[in-house]
Amino acid sequence: MTYKSAAEPDKAHIMNYKLRIKHPSGAEFEAEGPAEFILSEKEGFLSRLSGPEDTREAARKTPKEADESPIWEALAEAKNGLTILKNKHPQLKAGEAALLILAAERQLNKTADFSAITLSKAVKASGYVPERLDRLLTKAIKEGLIKASGTKRNRVYHITDRGLERAWLNARKLNS
Repeated sequence: MTYKSAAEPDKAHIMNYKLRIKHPSGAEFEAEGPAEFILSEKEGFLSRLSGPEDTREAARKTPKEADESPIWEALAEAKNGLTILKNKHPQLKAGEAALLILAAERQLNKTADFSAITLSKAVKASGYVPERLDRLLTKAIKEGLIKASGTKRNRVYHITDRGLERAWLNARKLNS
């Protein structure tokens, strides 16, 4: 017979959690165990990355928020009610341009959704000749960079946080 003391809880009843974080700087964090342990380790990890800042603020802050306005203002502008890219970049394809336009619209105008027709016009006004927009953005949708809803003329595109991060990295490359 096996007896358990009251001080020793049944291990089958302890909830174990797992958390993985990949920071844009390349740092990675992984922890497994009780929720309290994971939270304390996560806060320590984030505080080491951010320095003396408040860890809750560091957790909310993403790399695109650090100095987003100068990057997006240098890259895009509003013209005839459309957010378009100021310059056509030879290394940029139409699908990447659409992603940058979605990100610039979200960052500069705080608009989350972009209709397919408006996005198509913005890409064309930026100097790119896209094929069908829905086919052009299929890869970005599969990668989770963009979400699409609606059908045909009522289709709306929404950039995800992951897409915003990728667009921010591309915008930094183009601006440097």
